[in-house]
Amino acid sequence: MSKNLDNLEENNNNSTAAKVYADALVELAKDDKISYDTLSEDLKTIYQTLDCSKDLRTVMENPSFDENVKIDVIKSIFWGKVNPELVNFLIILINKKRIAEFPQIYAEFKLKLYEINNIQPVTVISAVELKENQKQRIVNIISTKLEKTILPNWVTDKEIIGGIVVKINDNVR
Repeated sequence: MSKNLDNLEENNNNSTAAKVYADALVELAKDDKISYDTLSEDLKTIYQTLDCSKDLRTVMENPSFDENVKIDVIKSIFWGKVNPELVNFLIILINKKRIAEFPQIYAEFKLKLYEINNIQPVTVISAVELKENQKQRIVNIISTKLEKTILPNWVTDKEIIGGIVVKINDNVR
């Protein structure tokens, strides 16, 4: 379960099931059962908890553990800490034997939330550390061109001879 979330978002190779479950999460917010902000924060909490605990991942991913044990563990960790709708969502994932796909589901949810909010994550790679005014200028140019709010990820790579490389989804510009 411990996978780099940025890579999951950028590569967008998530399973069809992850996309379906992410759509279901978006529907929770659309149906006013939970706000997008609460949903996003609670999913982040769940992701970080699962990602940080190797023992918890082992229990969740191991088919030899009884589903009821997994459900009890999830309830004991998350009940009262995240929205009950999300605890029920995790129980559904356990019952459907999809709990190991939670990182992909979370990554898909974030991509859908970006789309809803007209946000575009981009990776900007440069040979040297850029100054703040340079970063702001780059963000402004990309934002104007894409007509979206930009969520930049700044990377320094000494292998680049000069200039910058901008990665948007799977496209390099």
